[in-house]
Amino acid sequence: MRAPLPRSVFGQLALVIALVLVGAGVLALLLGRELATRPAADQLLRAMQGFAEVVEALDRHQPHDRTVQQLRDAGLDVRASPPAGARVRFAPLLRELREQAAHALGAGRALRIDARGSSRVIWLRPATREPMWVAFAYDRPRTGMRHFSVFMLVGCVALVWLAAAYFARRLVQPLRQLAAAAPAIVRGDAPPPVHARGPREVADLAQALGDASRDVRAAAEERALLLAGISHDLRTPLTRLQFALEMVPDTDPELTRSMHRDITEMDAILSQFIAFARDGRDEGSETVDLAAICRHAVAAASNAWQVDLPDHALLPGKPMALLRAVENLLVNAERHGALPLSLQLWSEGAAWVVEVADHGPGLSPEAAERVRQPFVHDQAQGGSGLGLPIVDRVARQHGGELRLLPNTPHGLRAQLWLRAG
Repeated sequence: MRAPLPRSVFGQLALVIALVLVGAGVLALLLGRELATRPAADQLLRAMQGFAEVVEALDRHQPHDRTVQQLRDAGLDVRASPPAGARVRFAPLLRELREQAAHALGAGRALRIDARGSSRVIWLRPATREPMWVAFAYDRPRTGMRHFSVFMLVGCVALVWLAAAYFARRLVQPLRQLAAAAPAIVRGDAPPPVHARGPREVADLAQALGDASRDVRAAAEERALLLAGISHDLRTPLTRLQFALEMVPDTDPELTRSMHRDITEMDAILSQFIAFARDGRDEGSETVDLAAICRHAVAAASNAWQVDLPDHALLPGKPMALLRAVENLLVNAERHGALPLSLQLWSEGAAWVVEVADHGPGLSPEAAERVRQPFVHDQAQGGSGLGLPIVDRVARQHGGELRLLPNTPHGLRAQLWLRAG
């Protein structure tokens, strides 16, 4: 299973920088071996080969003991028995030297590496008549120098990380600001200014989003103005029709009542269209009493309701939008549900919950999702199909949601969840 990659921009930048540092370290080791360690080992091995040739020539022209004594008089350590040998660690030069010596020293010669305290000793066996091992001391790098090199490497890595974190923050911070402002941009509100030191591309993106937000705002205002004009122009003849119905003599009372209902329905549909077009953006937020809003909505309802409300339910919100949402829930239950009807309000953690329940046919889970879309409604029952979409939008504007749940044994429970603070 592949390890999951970081999802944030900062995490991905950090991963890229880490991979670059690791790759740079591996490349530095390879280049150091090719450009420094391998040539130095080759040069040292050539010197040892020349020394072995001199020793072998002396050993051929004089007694072996005299050759050994001359080497000792020169300050070299000479022994007949082979050294124990040691495993080379953290010594690239000696490791490279031993690898090259295995196939480059020649017949009868050998090389071993031994440890003596803080030094490494290179033992060379020339091809003499009797076994002889000659020692060459190789001082290990001083501990302080090694520590300094490690500290320099760690310091360079830390500086790279700090620089990367700084530039990553410059990139991520304005992106986070844009992400936080995205809901306002979608609504058509002006986006907040982006961090002045952010990348130019992010500033250009913020400018483009700001222009798009203003275009959305202008389109929404034009739409609202258009619908308001349509509403005004249509309501005037509707009012005249309603007045004319009262003035027409010898009219069937049932027909008159039916026409009055149609006119009232048309007026309600126009009101829903206007409410949906405006979507509450022009209304300011304030501290409202949700319990009072529920009582006001029930007082204007057509049927009798079972009400369970607290004395007060304070929360920040838009009073007219919340009243419209509760009224839409009540109208929807009266139109599509059946008695008894109930309205409850209670607190649930950091939220207030308004529940409107009926005992009608209810909704299937698929239908409950479908009715959240505009203009989806039962043709036989009438309506505009905008009631529940308006409620759903008001809920999201207040940091909540609309839940449509079954009411056992039958019916629907519409719950409006609103953030309390």
